[in-house]
Amino acid sequence: MSTGTHSAPDRIALPAIRIAPLGRHTRYMLAAYLRHVFLVTSVLLAIALTIDLWPQLQLISDSHGYGALGAAWSVLRYAALRSPGLVAPFLSFATFLGVLWTEVVFTQSGERMLVWNSGRSPVQCLAPVILLGVILGACEFAMDAYIGPTAMGVQMHERLGLDGQRLDRTRRGSTSWIALPDGLLKTEIEYGPPPVLHNLTFFKRDAWGKLTEVDMATVAHLQPGTKLWLMRGGRSWTSKGILPSTIVIGSSAGETMIPFATRMTSLDIDPLWLSVFGMESQYLPLHVLRSLSQSDRDTESKNLYRTRLQVLYGEILLPGAMALLAASLSMLLLAYGTPAIALVGIIFTGYLAHFGTKACLLMGQIGYIAPAVAGWLVPLGLLSVTLAVFVVIARRAKR
Repeated sequence: MSTGTHSAPDRIALPAIRIAPLGRHTRYMLAAYLRHVFLVTSVLLAIALTIDLWPQLQLISDSHGYGALGAAWSVLRYAALRSPGLVAPFLSFATFLGVLWTEVVFTQSGERMLVWNSGRSPVQCLAPVILLGVILGACEFAMDAYIGPTAMGVQMHERLGLDGQRLDRTRRGSTSWIALPDGLLKTEIEYGPPPVLHNLTFFKRDAWGKLTEVDMATVAHLQPGTKLWLMRGGRSWTSKGILPSTIVIGSSAGETMIPFATRMTSLDIDPLWLSVFGMESQYLPLHVLRSLSQSDRDTESKNLYRTRLQVLYGEILLPGAMALLAASLSMLLLAYGTPAIALVGIIFTGYLAHFGTKACLLMGQIGYIAPAVAGWLVPLGLLSVTLAVFVVIARRAKR
């Protein structure tokens, strides 16, 4: 009787372990990020709405009649209309805080060490952060470029709230002084569109800055497709044939003004710009902002509108950059614990980034830096800092 020997197999077949960037862990972390960002945003929005509502609570509550139900409905409706414009400016900072909150919980529960021991590297842990940035970047851009201006348009149409009354386009504006390339215009604007000028006075000057003509009228209408305005019921004065020494607006005999029933005058002014005169740039719809940034030749207005446009485009990237910064700093400084000094330092870094976005916006609008720099300096700078942090993490891992 023979006995056979069976040798054990050299290798045991095991199921392959692969990192799934969009797998269960990514979905779990993304849900945690979104939950914490939502909570932080809700707290900040409650504070912002309280500050915004308190000075005008009586005005808002009376806008849809009297009674408890009417007042409550008015306040809730106003809060809904104001929320997009209030959330958009701080959503990126709320994203930073929400990601940091999640990372702190992740470290304290020991999940971070568990995930890293499973073979997932810090870079591979960025999939949920990147997805969060894509989602919130689209949300912030939509709120700031479309939903917020549309909501303000409703407030203006209904004269709802202090800003709605102040920016109402159906009323005639107070007396405004407008600098034109060839003179100075004093008028009251009926915004339209199309805009109409009331009680206007136009001081025209020549290439050397000398006063050459004064036109006054009760009303002026823009002729479609031109820069010509039909002035009605006014008076005109010109310096032709008058010695410069006699040109003094007042009682001089050389300054007699000639009345006219109608007169055509060229005013080098954009009617679209007139229709939004006095409105802050954050309340302008995106298509209006684009048109003004291309057509307006005034340097100050160009800086204002072009900077706002570039900041809007930069907001697509900003929440993701803030989320990556919070995640990378947490992996570097909160890998094994959550010391108070490290937490305070990370929060302060996020606040500096948030402050930097506002500072760049202001400096771009007043012309200290180029509009493109104002819109993209902070997002690209944050991505550079994140890259540098991961280089440090990689060097530590090699040790």
